[in-house]
Amino acid sequence: MSAFGLSGHSMVDGFAEVVVEMALLATVTQRRSDYRPNHKHPLTGEFFLGGIVFDTGHIDPGQTALARVRLITRLEDLDALLQFGSWSIWEGPNHVGHARIIELISRKP
Repeated sequence: MSAFGLSGHSMVDGFAEVVVEMALLATVTQRRSDYRPNHKHPLTGEFFLGGIVFDTGHIDPGQTALARVRLITRLEDLDALLQFGSWSIWEGPNHVGHARIIELISRKP
């Protein structure tokens, strides 16, 4: 999905920063440091933006780690996502992990 409609106006109007517990699948072959993978909405199946910063600086395959994620998506998708509380993490076509919200830090609007 494009973040811009036909008129060129951004459809991205929701922002939130959350603390998550992220689990990296054991099938991933190397550790991940702070990065911006694809995040897949559990209810709509749409991908959205979100930068991940790990408390320990990285996560190893098969492990879990606490991280902060800045979510950027449409307002209605953000509302549903915060209520659902978890989503999957993707790198291109590969499912690499899961995130579960521990705490909402901030949100706009």
